[in-house]
Amino acid sequence: MRIMGEQSFSMLYPLLTMIQIKPFSRLAVLLFFVLAACAQSPESAARKFTENLAKGNLSEAKKYATEPTGQMLDFAGSIGVMPVDTDFTFIFISKSVEGDQASIIYKSSPDGPEETIDLVKIDGAWKVHMQHRK
Repeated sequence: MRIMGEQSFSMLYPLLTMIQIKPFSRLAVLLFFVLAACAQSPESAARKFTENLAKGNLSEAKKYATEPTGQMLDFAGSIGVMPVDTDFTFIFISKSVEGDQASIIYKSSPDGPEETIDLVKIDGAWKVHMQHRK
């Protein structure tokens, strides 16, 4: 009696390999989605933008900004009006999300005033969108 021929083994080997990798794959996929969800939240984008801006790291802050906001940062940086705040701390207060637009209310110090930052979702990523206020 033949239990397993060469052909049967060759069809079963990919399945066995997949079963051995499957627990790791599940963990990797879950970790990817958890990290992606964290990175794509309006709060996370606002935090990264403001923290980098406070450090004077404009190129990193621009990664979390819309193109017009990035252009405003470039202009402000070119004329030297970007102060560095080494005591900056992002303190999340609340958020409001309506479709592809969000507003984050935060403080930059425990006793500081509440500030609002607006964001828009572009290609699945939240970006800070600053507009000139009259």
